Amino acid sequence: MNLAIWIAVALVSFVWPATALTGGGRRRPENSKLTQHAQDTGLPLPADLVPAVTARIIRRQRGMSVGATIGIVVAILLYVVFFDRDDGAAPALVFFFAGVGTAFGGAWAIAAHRPSAQADRPVVARVRSIGLSDYLTKGERFGFWTVPAVLVTGTIVGVIMLLELPDTRGIDSKLVGVGIAGLAVLTWGVALFALRTVLAAPARSASDLELAWDDAERADGLRQVVNLTVAVAWISLLMWLAFISQALLVDGYYQVEQQHTWIITGVALFSFGALAVVAAAGPVTAWLTGHRKGYEQRQLWPDEVSS
Repeated sequence: MNLAIWIAVALVSFVWPATALTGGGRRRPENSKLTQHAQDTGLPLPADLVPAVTARIIRRQRGMSVGATIGIVVAILLYVVFFDRDDGAAPALVFFFAGVGTAFGGAWAIAAHRPSAQADRPVVARVRSIGLSDYLTKGERFGFWTVPAVLVTGTIVGVIMLLELPDTRGIDSKLVGVGIAGLAVLTWGVALFALRTVLAAPARSASDLELAWDDAERADGLRQVVNLTVAVAWISLLMWLAFISQALLVDGYYQVEQQHTWIITGVALFSFGALAVVAAAGPVTAWLTGHRKGYEQRQLWPDEVSS
């Protein structure tokens, strides 16, 4: 596949679905789709609140769309300048930067918005400060906080195992693996900054219900960033496995050293599989069980939300 096809795949796979409600922030949601979105969110949406809620949704989905576009442009530039139009690098570049752009673009849209004072409009204030635990489940937070340790451990294991195997031709697998892990750690650092910025973003709401809708949008934005970070950590682990597999194939090494090959393969699958489970078990479980749905409402609005 060439670069254009991978861009189309990335758009169809997660960029367009994530921003479909507003067409990437270009239009107001259709009434039927907005009603369905309210049902999925689990919050009532009276007519007088539609403009404020719609503005929040459009703003965040526009940020996601813009971020994805910027990410794809960066991927194209890197592909042309540094990878000599190597089709093997196209999918990784496109999916990584499109995913980063989508998640961070949505977070930026929340964090960068500064509501007007609107002196003639009442403003609801919280009785307590908010934190990440109010928006993300314990499992999701655990997965995010373990990412640096998972990446460092994976790097140590990967380098040690590659030192026991023949060098692959053309590239230094150890150096590339460390570079990918470093990029994943950098992504985590940027994500941490984004999470804190989103949590600190102001929200001027005229009612408890409007503030609850703001919380729902904020939770979605935070969750996107966390899931992206865990996914990038997974990619780093998979790359270590790929490099180890490639090294085993050099000059038929797996045929000459069959016992060593089985040991290396078993240890690699167990080690990287365990690390992948540590990072992803929490977020995946929260999704499969549905525990993450409406979590922020249960934390911040344990009683019925009043309008």
